[in-house]
Amino acid sequence: MPRSFFDIRDGRVERDNVGQDRANLHAAAQEAEKPIPGIVADEERNRLPIPVNEAERLTELHELRILDTQAEDHFDAVCKAAAALFSLPIALVSLVDSDRQWFKAKCGIDVEGTPRELAFCAYAILRDDVLVVEDATADPRFADNPLVIGGPGIRFYAGAPLVLQSGIRVGTLCVIDTKPRSFSDLQKTQLQDFARIVVAQIELHRARLLLEAALEDRILSEAQIAASEARYRALADGLPQMVWVMTCTDGSAIYTNERFRAYYGAIGSQREERTSRNHPADAEHMAEVWERAITDEHTYVVEGRLRRHDGIHRWHKLIMIPIRRNETVVEWLGTALDIEDIVKARETLEQTTDLLRLAQEAAGAGVWQWNLDEDVVRNSPESARMHGLPCEPGSTEWVEVSVADWSANVHPDDLAPVEAATHAAALSHSKTYKVEFRVRQTERGDTYRWLMGFGRIIRDETTGQPLRIVGLNLDVTERRATQDALIHSESLLRTSEERLALALDSGTDGLWDWNVPTGHVWYSDRALTLLGYEPGDLNPHISACIDLVHPDDLTQTQALLAEHLEGSTAAYTYEHRMRTKSGDYTWVLSRGKVVSRDAQGAPLRMVGTYNDITERKAAEHRIAYMARHDVLTGLPNRTVFREHLEQRLGEVRRGRGHAALLCLDLDRFKSVNDTLGHPVGDQLLCQIAARLKETVREGDVVVRLGGDEFAIIISHLDHAHDASALAQRVIDAVGQPLDLGGHLVTVGVSIGIAVASANGDAPEALFKNADLALYRAKASARNCYRFYEAGMDAAVEARMQLEFEMREAVMCGSFALHYQPVLRLADHKLVGFEALMRWPHRTRGMIPPGTFIPLAEETGVIIPLGSWALQEACREAAPWPNDLRVAVNVSAVQFQQPGLEQSVMSALVASGLAPHRLVLEITESVLVQDAEAVIACLHRLKGVGVRIALDDFGTGYSSLSYLRRFPFNTIKIDRSFISEICQATGQTAPLTP
Repeated sequence: MPRSFFDIRDGRVERDNVGQDRANLHAAAQEAEKPIPGIVADEERNRLPIPVNEAERLTELHELRILDTQAEDHFDAVCKAAAALFSLPIALVSLVDSDRQWFKAKCGIDVEGTPRELAFCAYAILRDDVLVVEDATADPRFADNPLVIGGPGIRFYAGAPLVLQSGIRVGTLCVIDTKPRSFSDLQKTQLQDFARIVVAQIELHRARLLLEAALEDRILSEAQIAASEARYRALADGLPQMVWVMTCTDGSAIYTNERFRAYYGAIGSQREERTSRNHPADAEHMAEVWERAITDEHTYVVEGRLRRHDGIHRWHKLIMIPIRRNETVVEWLGTALDIEDIVKARETLEQTTDLLRLAQEAAGAGVWQWNLDEDVVRNSPESARMHGLPCEPGSTEWVEVSVADWSANVHPDDLAPVEAATHAAALSHSKTYKVEFRVRQTERGDTYRWLMGFGRIIRDETTGQPLRIVGLNLDVTERRATQDALIHSESLLRTSEERLALALDSGTDGLWDWNVPTGHVWYSDRALTLLGYEPGDLNPHISACIDLVHPDDLTQTQALLAEHLEGSTAAYTYEHRMRTKSGDYTWVLSRGKVVSRDAQGAPLRMVGTYNDITERKAAEHRIAYMARHDVLTGLPNRTVFREHLEQRLGEVRRGRGHAALLCLDLDRFKSVNDTLGHPVGDQLLCQIAARLKETVREGDVVVRLGGDEFAIIISHLDHAHDASALAQRVIDAVGQPLDLGGHLVTVGVSIGIAVASANGDAPEALFKNADLALYRAKASARNCYRFYEAGMDAAVEARMQLEFEMREAVMCGSFALHYQPVLRLADHKLVGFEALMRWPHRTRGMIPPGTFIPLAEETGVIIPLGSWALQEACREAAPWPNDLRVAVNVSAVQFQQPGLEQSVMSALVASGLAPHRLVLEITESVLVQDAEAVIACLHRLKGVGVRIALDDFGTGYSSLSYLRRFPFNTIKIDRSFISEICQATGQTAPLTP
């Protein structure tokens, strides 16, 4: 006897291809109207047959939520009709659970169900046709069944499987008699027709459940939309601008915010009523700008005065933005920001500039400008006369002279200090500097005049590089003569000062004594050694002392010192930094007090001390740093982020340029963290942080928000292109391979960009916009950037709807596989097919894989979808000729989850497809995630005969090391990789093995 088509193995029905053709065996068994021989093995006669897809079958049965529900008339009617048609006492709609059969409907019996091991239906669900048992006592499967030998005494059984649209068998429609009898082919067909009616009722039950769930989701969405509208109205009422929306046809206002109504008071909705409030002097210009705007249908900005409800006109900045629907302007959004204070400040600045120019002329100051790129110094007439340059009396023309000629007039001893002061200001990024020097006066017999020069470095706003220096000179010859005369008196005090120093040097404080009129300063030895100097190293003048003060502390030091010299404070006390002899800075606590004044109250002498507080300041700095920086990367934290963002947006609101916010999220970081461990993940974050700091411009702020999330505040933005250029530089920098303790890892970064509006967005709103743009970047392609655009909230909702429909399609089995033939180029012979997943949507049409595959990977739906693709492709390929293979694409996400190997083996076993006929196609990105684990998995699959193909080689990492580490059966080289081998010059690029 040949082996049977079905054998019981470990409680499962397995297919056996040995012996007579299984289709013929199955047809012969049906023709004989008896169980297929050998369905129960002799040694396991009493074991319960289990379908190979039992887990999937039970899952779908339970998802129907039909077990243990109330009786329903339409199910009962089918049972009664079947019993009446076949003249049988018992008819059942039986649903087969894991350990029981439960009767959804019954006729002629009162029980609710039976244990599964007693159920005839457990055998019926294994068949495609009707299972007929004419005499149960003569069938070895049921002869000893308690339902046969006891009540109700079953002799005859006929059951048709209930097969859902997904192919899952959830139970049977069966008829039973207590007497043996036969069942004709016509009766089988009729029973199957009844079974289809039951299946239709079950599918209606499933559809009703889905409809109820969809209705709940719609109610929730409508509530969310209402809440969102309320938030936007509250936001509009909280803005500092007037906001209104008007129609495109007649300009009627259909919305106004609280500030609009408060400013205008009672006013109609017509545009004419609003324009009547424009200042007469501005009305014509504002009308011209409006006409151009509606003609061009573009946003426009105009400044003008608007009359308030109390009759007062105030300057406003108006912005009108067209609102389009279907490419047609239907409404205009208007905002008006009160800039009355800004306009007044601007006028005041112009007046101040005129007064300053007059003051310079009255003081006899000489103005000059040094263009660094031209190496030319331009001097005003007064400046030229001070420097002894040729200048006609009464001339108003500026005199140009080369830097070399200008330097030739400077005293040789002063040239170096002048150059040092200029270079120091340029290198330290100081805005202004001051220096005193002598210039030759040839008309007075080569005598010299003392000048005090003030300079201001003008820098490129983008690069920070110096462009030119502007400044003025004052003649201080008489002051310097007086100063030199007073220097001689310093020696008279030296002896007494040294005695006092001996007493003070025994302590920790350094003493200083300042002769205010002469500027001479005496220092104790301790005061000098505290700064690393030896006696005699330091110029004993107050200017030398001031030069030692850190530039950042100098302004406050001078202000506090001036207040005390004027008598406004009892003593001078300040903590600041001073430059040591080595060039470093040390923190000191400086205390001082004026001890003598003249009859008019002018200070004559001031004494004080220095105390070294460097260690205390370092400890305070460490504490402050830890409170405002990320411990791992050293980047600023959320606290600093919010402060900088609020500060910059405040500047934007005051008209100081533009700004943008970039939100960053690393791609594939979780995979690195999970596979290589958290310490390696920490190394990755530190290296990424360093790359970000190297990529941004000076003035931009990089912060770590937490996890693998970062943010960049672009402080100065000339154009939106600057933000996109920075984003691309960040993507390029982050995408470079990382060496993490011997592991070569590559990650990507997705970036969302939000540009602050000219009105200055709130920090929360700007951050939310950047976050929405980041969400769009991650959803679209990852490792890219996206700008925030109006309507992205709607795009998020659309994406959520697509995700819902995709999950529904997975549940309903709406996906399909299309098969693309694979030809051997040598002889054009067909060698197989590649299974391509497609989604024919009932309303959207055919949805491209590029739309739903990334979404499925991001949401995890790719796991069941990929498993279904394997099962379906293997099932369809099984009856093909043995020399044809089927190729199935495997996502990188499937390798991240356990169970891929089991899914492949299950598909092969269920379909009977030989392993060598299955080809798994993977991309290089799969190997990058966890190369060792993935390659080990591929080796195991290849060990059982499955073929492995590397797809799209040349578009990703293109590492030849992968080709050495794993012997792929097939390498599919991308078209773009081949096309780039030959360059435009016609030269052929060499290929090395």
